[in-house]
Amino acid sequence: MDILTIIIAIAVISVMGIKRINIGLAMLAGSLVLILMAPISLPQAFAAAKSALANPDTIVLMGSVLLIGVLSYILKNSRALEETVASLLGLVGDSRWIMALLTSIFSALVVPGGAMLAAPINDELGDKVEIGPEYKTGISIIFRHIWYVYLPIIPSLLTAASLAGVSPKALAAQNLPVLIAGVIAAWFILLQPLPKQGRGKWSSRAFLRFLVSLLPLLVLVFLYLICGLHFLAALAIGVLLALVNMPEKGEGTLFSRVTGTFFSRVKTMILPGLRWQLALAVAGVMIFKELLVSSGLINGFAENLVSQGIPMWLLLTLLPLFIGLSTGFHEAATAIALSIFIPLLPDKVFLAGVSLTYVAATVGYMLSPMHLCVILTREYFDAKFASTYRYLLPVPFIMLAAALIIGITRGL
Repeated sequence: MDILTIIIAIAVISVMGIKRINIGLAMLAGSLVLILMAPISLPQAFAAAKSALANPDTIVLMGSVLLIGVLSYILKNSRALEETVASLLGLVGDSRWIMALLTSIFSALVVPGGAMLAAPINDELGDKVEIGPEYKTGISIIFRHIWYVYLPIIPSLLTAASLAGVSPKALAAQNLPVLIAGVIAAWFILLQPLPKQGRGKWSSRAFLRFLVSLLPLLVLVFLYLICGLHFLAALAIGVLLALVNMPEKGEGTLFSRVTGTFFSRVKTMILPGLRWQLALAVAGVMIFKELLVSSGLINGFAENLVSQGIPMWLLLTLLPLFIGLSTGFHEAATAIALSIFIPLLPDKVFLAGVSLTYVAATVGYMLSPMHLCVILTREYFDAKFASTYRYLLPVPFIMLAAALIIGITRGL
């Protein structure tokens, strides 16, 4: 019954997504399935929903996605992104490399929904090579998340290493072949088929244009990563900077043009940039996750599966994959799966088992319809739900296959 309830909830969410119904409403419908079918009372359900909405992380995340929407709108409509793309194409020459590198760099911003930060640039670059919204979504998601199996700044990798009692460096080294397989697959599947463009040429003028056009984002990254400022505060400063950056041309002093640009953009770009459907999506996701945890369905299903005598390598692959898919929450999927399997892993295959568990949970998370980056990026590009998975599925499963082969060759 546990597995059936989760499958029905995910099916409802997926069907509503395919029908282009707001994903926030779809998540609430999935939550209703859990309330009706799971061993959870109505008061418990209301308490879980209240806890999810009152959680500071939810409030910060809703604020973040709203501000990211405003920042993206300002950068696009102030022609800053157009300038960014033009200068980068002049410097690098090939938009394929630019999409891969910039999206990968943004993976260092460990914030929920962070793939949205690269979305505006990939939107402009994707238009240059004439790809659709689903293709753009695939590139944005894959090149942000393939690094999650290796980067030691990823909270889930740190959690996995801590639970396993190994160093993050050791776990990252074990996962390195998986990362290499993912990068190669992502290049040949997503980028290599796109039309190759001309070679770039170094120009200090073009580089300066790039820095100026992208200044709000660069300042945001600097304040968050280097100065340690709260992401929401750094994002707000980025929005304020975007309102005055690259002031409109005209007569008068620089100060008068900057102030005129500021007030003009406030009037014409703030409200249109607020995408309330993204905030609703966040609320729906957080309520669903809280109900799933409160119901105990995942733990009950996992304990039942472990008791069935299934081969360890298959358990380490399927169960974390399922948990990642059903929660869309990387930290939870990693913590739940490793808590179950760490006591069962023999010493000689311990690190290989931890690695396979972590990679499987990561792949499930990457592909989950509940994954915020998938939800928000798809909403940003207005991409079709089912068609998006044509571009999302191949690379993560190649990474999982690589992890499985490595695990089996090491004795799992």
